Amino acid sequence: MKNKRKNILLIAGMLLALLVGILAYSAYTQKQIYQESTANLLSTYGQSAKTFTMFAQRNWNILNDWDSYLGTLAELGEQEGQWQEYIAQKATWQYTDFYLFNEQCEFWTTAGRQGTAEYMKATFEKLYTENKPVISSYISSQGIRKILFAIPMEQPLQLDGTTYTALVVSYDNAVLEKLLGSMVYEGQSDCYIVRSNGDVVLSTETKTEITEQMTNLFDYLQQNASVDQPYFDTMVQTLPQGGEGCVLYTLNRQKYYLIYQPLGLMDWSIIGIVPTGVVDAGMRRVQVATILVIALLGLLIMAGVIKIQRDAERNRRRELERRREKSDMMFAGMARVVERFAVCDLDRDRYQYHERRGEPLYQPEGSYQQMLEQISRKYVVLTDSENAKIPQMLAPENLRRLIKTDNDSLKLEYAARDKSAFFMMTVVPMAWKENRLTRVMMIVQDMGKQHLLQSLANTDGLTGLLNKRYFDRVLTVLEQHSQPFALFYMDLDRFKPVNDTYGHDVGDELLKGVSQRLQGCIRSRDYAFRLGGDEFALLLLGSMKPEACASKMNMICEMVAVPYEIDGNTVSVGASCGYALYPAESVDVQQVRCIADQRMYENKQANHARQDGAEGI
Repeated sequence: MKNKRKNILLIAGMLLALLVGILAYSAYTQKQIYQESTANLLSTYGQSAKTFTMFAQRNWNILNDWDSYLGTLAELGEQEGQWQEYIAQKATWQYTDFYLFNEQCEFWTTAGRQGTAEYMKATFEKLYTENKPVISSYISSQGIRKILFAIPMEQPLQLDGTTYTALVVSYDNAVLEKLLGSMVYEGQSDCYIVRSNGDVVLSTETKTEITEQMTNLFDYLQQNASVDQPYFDTMVQTLPQGGEGCVLYTLNRQKYYLIYQPLGLMDWSIIGIVPTGVVDAGMRRVQVATILVIALLGLLIMAGVIKIQRDAERNRRRELERRREKSDMMFAGMARVVERFAVCDLDRDRYQYHERRGEPLYQPEGSYQQMLEQISRKYVVLTDSENAKIPQMLAPENLRRLIKTDNDSLKLEYAARDKSAFFMMTVVPMAWKENRLTRVMMIVQDMGKQHLLQSLANTDGLTGLLNKRYFDRVLTVLEQHSQPFALFYMDLDRFKPVNDTYGHDVGDELLKGVSQRLQGCIRSRDYAFRLGGDEFALLLLGSMKPEACASKMNMICEMVAVPYEIDGNTVSVGASCGYALYPAESVDVQQVRCIADQRMYENKQANHARQDGAEGI
């Protein structure tokens, strides 16, 4: 069952790794596709922008030439004949109308039409106000969108008693579609020229889902589409400054690229809209095919790994069975004198455990390193060396360093962390390979209550924490070995009212609860003490920085301050705490104790000041 769970976890882990890899690759390629598509679209519509700019410049040049020419003909009285030349060029130039205009919006066309165009009043107000060429779009009286180019005339021209002061040429929107790339991406794209606020100046015949009847592109997208808001906001903000980029949006479940870049005329920009599938369909097919290949290879590798793992497990079981038979034969007589032992293969990180007394303490077999970690969580070494830890003492490198011959051995005493059990372990060599220790036997004997009196002498009877006697002894040992540590002194605030209000039984339970929380604040190698009454101390072994000590002190106070539920009562106390560092702040342990005590006193005064201030509010 255990191996089955192990295989399931292995398969799940490999599937998860494969899925994470596919998702990471998909995200990376998605970003690359977006960047590549954006670059291609900007290049494509950049060409359309250049074409339109050249077309606009051509109109300015021709209008300026005609302005000069009409002025010359007017002096000769031959301007009537020039109209015929304009009309003859209409098919080549592809304009809709050629106009003469004045400030009253009166016009004269080459076709001989006359009248007033009030709907173009705003355009010509700008022309005469700024006295420079303008481009504008408008909806004609027939409902057709048109674009016009207009320039003020250097010399007014009079026809039939009316004076005209501007030259204008106009185009139907359809004429401009070819200039803006109406056949870009097989005719499945839209192209717009907009002002910086999103007002549409002109557009090609719509090929996407966007309706043709629209005056402001930005408003339409905000109201009808789901846009990539950060990129959309960037476009709205940077368009007036000539920004360029790409925005993704979704309309009617179809995703689109929206490309924008400056046109080079006034504050206008060119905007191209293309379905994402039209632009990057090929790249996405490659992406999907690559993902399928990766998934297939991953599954094949997974199947191979599972097969190898199963074969190895089968071979391991056979080998363990043979070794178990040898071990049973070798240690058949050992059961009379040894309560429990383990045969450990240091090279292969494996062990076999034999229990001769009762309930097994560990699994019958498994990883040697995992067994050491499991022991270290439950037991501590009984030694004066503060760095003595079971995983380090029983590490293969340390055993090989201490055990050099068949006559060498390692003995150590260890106990349960709650001092409920004591053991003696003897490590003896079993096998060598070229003078290198490869296998050992760990023989464990139960020491019973051998250390009970010593434990009682070193332990606080109420809380189970170590007492002041042992606190003094540990400090002495640390000072003798010059081992760095951080000392925390702590006592409880508002503890006396708890005793007065609820009685000493509740007070005792409170002290037990505080002790449990303090043990949760330290590591297995550290110490927690009750010095007496409501005073406690913590010793954290190793070097620490003042910032880490301050953070630890705050954490201790916060944990202690969480309310306690005792016999149906909710009881709250506070804590005052101070710390000191050895040897960073003093090489004299007594001085370190004084520093920690002084800081605890200062912390208590600060706590009282805050409480008094809160009561006065």
